[in-house]
Amino acid sequence: MQILKIFLIFFLFNSSILFSNDENFSNIESDHEKAIRAVNEGEILPLDEILKNVEAEFAGRIISINLKDNEKGLFGWVYDIMIIGIDNNVKQLRVDAGTSTILSVKSGGDR
Repeated sequence: MQILKIFLIFFLFNSSILFSNDENFSNIESDHEKAIRAVNEGEILPLDEILKNVEAEFAGRIISINLKDNEKGLFGWVYDIMIIGIDNNVKQLRVDAGTSTILSVKSGGDR
């Protein structure tokens, strides 16, 4: 009987920790949700508008897109976009997500 009491106390204690952790995790906003909120609130432009601007200046195939908020040295959102050009060179673009301004371009060999 004593073992059963110890087991029940242990189970109830650990269950309360698990449930409280689940509540904490449900309050954390995912990166996807942050991006949707930023578009809806007008902080950033929709991705299709950003890509129209990029594709107008750079021919090739987009292989990666990464949205970052509060990037070091910047006060807003930036897209890091990697493109394989028609010359098979990789370019990494940094684009201001709020204005669609291309901030920097690095080619495969640039460091």
